[in-house]
Amino acid sequence: MKKLIVAAALILISGSIARGQDTYYSIFKFDNDIPRVRINDRAYSLQRNLFPQLYLTRSVSGDLRWVTQNDSSLSAFWTQQGDTVLHILNELSGIAWHEQEFDIYLVRFFPTVGSSDPLIMPIGGIYKGQTIEAAPQGNRLILDLVFQLAKRMLVQVDQSEDSMVMPLARHPLMRPSAYRLDNLAMLLAINTCQNVIGIDSTQDAYESAFWKNRTPGREIFEKYFLNNWVLTPDQTLADWITAEPYNSELVRATAPPRPPAPPTTQGKYIEGLPLKGELGFSTKINDDNMLVVDQIDVYRLAYASGLREGDIIRRVNGVLVRNQKTLIEEILKNLDNGGATLEISRDGQIQSLVIQQMDLPFFDSGDYQDEPPPDSTLIDTLGN
Repeated sequence: MKKLIVAAALILISGSIARGQDTYYSIFKFDNDIPRVRINDRAYSLQRNLFPQLYLTRSVSGDLRWVTQNDSSLSAFWTQQGDTVLHILNELSGIAWHEQEFDIYLVRFFPTVGSSDPLIMPIGGIYKGQTIEAAPQGNRLILDLVFQLAKRMLVQVDQSEDSMVMPLARHPLMRPSAYRLDNLAMLLAINTCQNVIGIDSTQDAYESAFWKNRTPGREIFEKYFLNNWVLTPDQTLADWITAEPYNSELVRATAPPRPPAPPTTQGKYIEGLPLKGELGFSTKINDDNMLVVDQIDVYRLAYASGLREGDIIRRVNGVLVRNQKTLIEEILKNLDNGGATLEISRDGQIQSLVIQQMDLPFFDSGDYQDEPPPDSTLIDTLGN
């Protein structure tokens, strides 16, 4: 672990003013321990193992040489402001770094925008099958890096042995979800970036088409978090979380679907639905020639994304669909690219929902109960 002296912050203040950006370095102390972080752009085995078929005919050494020739902006940013980022994440989150050190792995290709553990950043592109989408650049890349760091910091809470952190770790908002943990990480990342690269640059990155397509919980984020939870060293993210009642509107709005207890009868799949396939629903055509969900498996992706039996499906990504085959094709075509947006009619109301990739572990029913921890006094202690 290492510490950043306050003098470094003063230098960065003057540099930020010279760029005409609004930053708030003066509110931070920068006197807490932070991990040692290394930029690793020589991860040959990691890059090869990510895409073993690709590197049967392609040089991994050549791709990592390309990385070293094209990662100068990210490496320069980290050299100049990496410690500041780590300190601000610490102070705005109210969470101490438990790690002593870790690497930021720079690779040419990765299947998503990045990973928090291990912390992997694609410099070249997002590689999926035969398609390659350009990786984010400039301030979009910085927002991505800080987002992955913020997510890494939040995830480590669950690994802490500190009993004082337990109420935070057990709070329902800390559970993995595009609407919960990811939104908390984005809130922490945006507040951190505002204090490092400035408000305008952060806003431009967040409002970019790249990030709009990759934040499925964006509507929830902007309604409940973005302008409501203002993070400061005196009112940290941990303070906001632990003060949020378990039965609040926010917790209900961000709750993942609760599957019933695993059935005691044969299997977990519904008769009539295909045993294979991650979506897990079927449709029928109603009297108005519209597709209606008639069966849905609560253990698979469509249900977890919010689709329900009886929903009338009007459009997928703006495309009018008239049969099950077209419907599934349209969903799968966009599933790995931010998700497929469905326009549905439910109880006479038009709604939108996003079917997106997510981990679907099988929980005991108790894992979905948003109940307060047995010792509620720990929340008061942590919150104050």
